[in-house]
Amino acid sequence: MNVTLYARVSTEDQNLDNMMQELRKWAVANNHRIVHEVWDKQSGTVELKDRIKFQEILQNPKGDALVVYKLDRITRNFDSVTVIEKYFRENWQTFKLVALDFDVNLNNAIGRLMFRNIMSLACYEPELIKERMRPAIEKAKADGKFKGRKKGSKNKK
Repeated sequence: MNVTLYARVSTEDQNLDNMMQELRKWAVANNHRIVHEVWDKQSGTVELKDRIKFQEILQNPKGDALVVYKLDRITRNFDSVTVIEKYFRENWQTFKLVALDFDVNLNNAIGRLMFRNIMSLACYEPELIKERMRPAIEKAKADGKFKGRKKGSKNKK
């Protein structure tokens, strides 16, 4: 099988090398030919429509499958889960989704249910973290100690 490898981290500071190395090892061990690699440094909570590198994969798929290290590397945005599932379900015969941590099968009802459940948990985690942080941030603001970035600004170094 010819495969596209996709590795994503959430920030510019994080390193994709280890993830891509694991994807390459998996492809070689399973006798797959790597035809394309995508290295993405963008938060998975960003909507899929705004994720340029992932959009390029969907618009111009290379090979027979997209291979990800873990399903949560695709997205952590609830709205994007439906888009991804629909895309791969409609293209399953020619372009599959493969994850090293989960046997994806969008070709039947139980497979779609399991995919949705796994992805719901992936999306839930960052939302829960934000909810837990909110009271502490509000207190820091009230105390004049808030040092975080302003909403809408980019954290650049």
